[in-house]
Amino acid sequence: MTDVRELLARLNPTNIRMDVGMGGGTSADSLTNIDIAGALGMVPAGLGRDLFELLHGPDPGRGDILRVLEGVTRMVLEERNRRSKDYADARATWGIAECMARFNRDREERTVRHLDILKARVAVARDRLWPERLEERLPEIATVAIGYMKGERLSNRERATVVGVSESAYRQVWVGVVDWLLTQMVEAEAAAVRKFAQAVSQAAA
Repeated sequence: MTDVRELLARLNPTNIRMDVGMGGGTSADSLTNIDIAGALGMVPAGLGRDLFELLHGPDPGRGDILRVLEGVTRMVLEERNRRSKDYADARATWGIAECMARFNRDREERTVRHLDILKARVAVARDRLWPERLEERLPEIATVAIGYMKGERLSNRERATVVGVSESAYRQVWVGVVDWLLTQMVEAEAAAVRKFAQAVSQAAA
């Protein structure tokens, strides 16, 4: 078997139990459903495993989609908050330094250079900010991302239509959010597959 993802399709929803032990299979071809379910149980809970099950399970249901949507929403909003905090911190650091320099009437070259560096950091953090009303577009953004994971290859124009914005707005504002999310989802699913493959190898040994 070239891709362990194919093993997951052998399970029916009623076969997937996270509390079963390993054992019963002696090779990749003779792995039992108990072996496969046990290997899946060794994959840490989270977005990676949820994506793995949604994309490669035999009969993904509404619950599988909702778990992925919840994971995506949490991850995106946490990243948005991190970027907002980075910007606020950069502004505060620059503002304090600027006020102290003015208070001390310090315009020495090294002070000016330091202030310029801090101000540049503010600009970088500002450029990394995501839209404040991100929540309003998250269901559509998640739809684009999940579709990509399922093999859909939409153009930027098509993605803009799904998200509900113009193509120019998508390129200027939203493409960074979507690309970041896709990277995180691909990496999370790949990490889950690696954990699953390790567990399968142990079961087949």
